[in-house]
Amino acid sequence: MKLLVSCIPYDGGKSGISVYVREVVAALEAQGHELSLLKKPDGNPVYSMLWHLFVLPFWIAAHKREFDGFVICAANRRMCAWYPLPTVATVHDLANFHIPGKYSRLRMFYLAYVLPFFAKRAQRLVAVSGATKTDMMRYWRCRDEDVTVLYNGLSGAESIKPAKRRGESILYISRIEHPGKNHLRLIEAYGRLPRNLAEAHPLVVAGADWKDAEVVHEAARKSPNADCIRFIGFVPSDKIEELWQSTGFYVFPSLFEGFGLSLVEAMARGIPCACSDNGALGEIAADVAMTFDPYDTGSIAAALEALLSETAEARTARIEKGLLHAKRFSWADHAAGIAKLIEREIADRKAVSRLFGIPVAKVTEAEAVDRIVDMVKGPRHGKAAFVATLNVDFVSNAVTGWPFSGNDELWGYLRNADFVTADGMPIVLLSRLLGNALPVRVTGADLVPAICRRFAKEGLSVYVLGGERSALEEAFAKMDIAGLKIAGLDPAFVNLDEEQSDIIERINKARPDLLFVALGNPKQEIWMGRNAAKLDVGAMIGIGGTFNFIAGRVKRAPKWVQKCGAEWIYRICQEPGRLWKRYAYGLAKFSWLSLRHLLGGFA
Repeated sequence: MKLLVSCIPYDGGKSGISVYVREVVAALEAQGHELSLLKKPDGNPVYSMLWHLFVLPFWIAAHKREFDGFVICAANRRMCAWYPLPTVATVHDLANFHIPGKYSRLRMFYLAYVLPFFAKRAQRLVAVSGATKTDMMRYWRCRDEDVTVLYNGLSGAESIKPAKRRGESILYISRIEHPGKNHLRLIEAYGRLPRNLAEAHPLVVAGADWKDAEVVHEAARKSPNADCIRFIGFVPSDKIEELWQSTGFYVFPSLFEGFGLSLVEAMARGIPCACSDNGALGEIAADVAMTFDPYDTGSIAAALEALLSETAEARTARIEKGLLHAKRFSWADHAAGIAKLIEREIADRKAVSRLFGIPVAKVTEAEAVDRIVDMVKGPRHGKAAFVATLNVDFVSNAVTGWPFSGNDELWGYLRNADFVTADGMPIVLLSRLLGNALPVRVTGADLVPAICRRFAKEGLSVYVLGGERSALEEAFAKMDIAGLKIAGLDPAFVNLDEEQSDIIERINKARPDLLFVALGNPKQEIWMGRNAAKLDVGAMIGIGGTFNFIAGRVKRAPKWVQKCGAEWIYRICQEPGRLWKRYAYGLAKFSWLSLRHLLGGFA
């Protein structure tokens, strides 16, 4: 694939994000992808943020034919206001929610409110650990299904070999940043070690000076073991292996990390480790590293002393565990995961137009019938396939978007439906405005007769739940389809607040291939969603009052009215007293939500 990759920010090559950028770019290139790298603008961070948010999307839109997808390497730092290309964005951590005062007030506001608003609009989000995903769901309100965990990899894994002879120093690699990297508590804990242990195991701190680094240096000068603490500055890549090979132990006391690259790198080199037990560090450490409470100086000191005093047998076991554990982490796997997500998004765009997070299929009526036949004839996977015909009323009832409330349960069922068609010209028109057009409108009123005709030819059966029995009988008589197997007409009253297992039992006893649910939206979709796993049917579809149209009890608008998208006006004229308020509210809400969608307001 031809991929555009945002390498902004790069932090001068001196941070974990810069390591991530280098490794992901190298891994994607090694897998045969053609990359174009965005490496600017440099300079003022505010300018960089605004450029990435509001200028870059226009540039991408003008050049989108040159690329297959877009990769954002640091989505917790830079995002776009909208995404003209299939986009995968990686989030490393949400440390700003865990460490008060980590950044300036302006930057904290940007990270807490501005960034998540735009980040959630990217089509595919990646978290580098389960802890980061949990934070994204908690603080950014991301849905579980919208975030994929792809662990970071191990740099130079193929060439790493544990040292045959190593030193006795305790190493910590991190930019010198206060308070987030927790150098002060580490220095205080190291000062509590017995003098003989400190002299035998000097503390080596590697990393460039960053925010409030002078506070850290001052604390080291005042430590009882100050003469055993060494700051060696930033270590370039051509010198890092020499440092690793001379290290005896590794400590990672950070208050919060989204992953913790250096912890895995230490394990892979056979270095015994101690680290914080919170955030992703506890997750990545598993049962290999000795863990401690990073806010408790006594806990850090106790862990260091225990690690330094382990028996040879216990230390050997810890090293072997670490070597095995480190093999789990691969940059090649991480990059392949990113590429796979982009491929899925490309395929998704070809198959569906995703409106308000709902996957509306790009099908004609005949293709829709084929899809439903395939569903009912195929293997069943423990629940009935969910089919919906999306119109403005569905969107109005389901979708939440300030200042309008919705029904999140219904919205969830629609977002995760197995098959959705566009039953409404406003749905089709919106898809065209969004640049991912649906071919035609496929209405329930047209789809039901087409399904019945095809089912008669295939020898498949249908069951109808809801509606008036007389209307159902009139509709089937009007369709006059010879050979159609009607497994049941069930005008039962359905109460969503009751289980009503007798209804499920009747349907399952009849074992129909397809269940028509004629309860009206939102009732029918909520009932279908709640009972999908209980039903022994191939598929189910909510059809509202379709059988009333087929029976002729409610007259449909002329074809030309339907095609121009004005059927709602015709329906209001038929029943103004009952429908005008519902349609007025629905169209007002749909118009507002559509405007938000056009501005990137829905993923």
